[in-house]
Amino acid sequence: MEMPGAQDPRQIREITNVLEEHLVQARAQVELNPNDYVALAKWGEVLLELSMMKQGDEATAIITQCIEKLEKSLAIYPDNHNALVVLASALNARAFMQHDAEVANVLFERSKKNFQRALELDPGNQRYRQLLDAMDSAPQLHSQVVSQLQTQGGMGMSGMGAAGGAGKGDDEAFYDAVGWAILVVGSLALVAVLQAKGQAA
Repeated sequence: MEMPGAQDPRQIREITNVLEEHLVQARAQVELNPNDYVALAKWGEVLLELSMMKQGDEATAIITQCIEKLEKSLAIYPDNHNALVVLASALNARAFMQHDAEVANVLFERSKKNFQRALELDPGNQRYRQLLDAMDSAPQLHSQVVSQLQTQGGMGMSGMGAAGGAGKGDDEAFYDAVGWAILVVGSLALVAVLQAKGQAA
């Protein structure tokens, strides 16, 4: 899924509607079979995608639900490497919403363990390996993001969703991109976004 333009609310609404339909389908499957770990994992994955369309407390609440669904799925079937990677990305998203570095680092460690386990289950997956390698930079990147947000006037960390309003400056759009990158594929994408920002400076 490509990132919707921060100033294109119609596209955001369309994507949100599709995701909400997928949520209904996943929820219905879980109601039929509460132990359907595939449906639970799908529910969590859709929630993660939906959180990209939200901001602030609403985004945080959706990510929390996402983590709960994925952990429940993995409690039933721990060897679903795709669910492990989605959970790791959700934990990264939650970490980058924290001002407190210690809280963020605990979440980063949980994320790293999930990437490690996913790679153990699918050792030939280069994307998993890249995501795991990128986790070494996560604490430093978190510090950089917090510092830049503070420089820009204390914008809330939980306001990094992709569904920002119109009329944003370049830096605000950049932080929207940071939030999107974390949510989609984890810290590897954040590295690319930060590098692009540095090159454009």
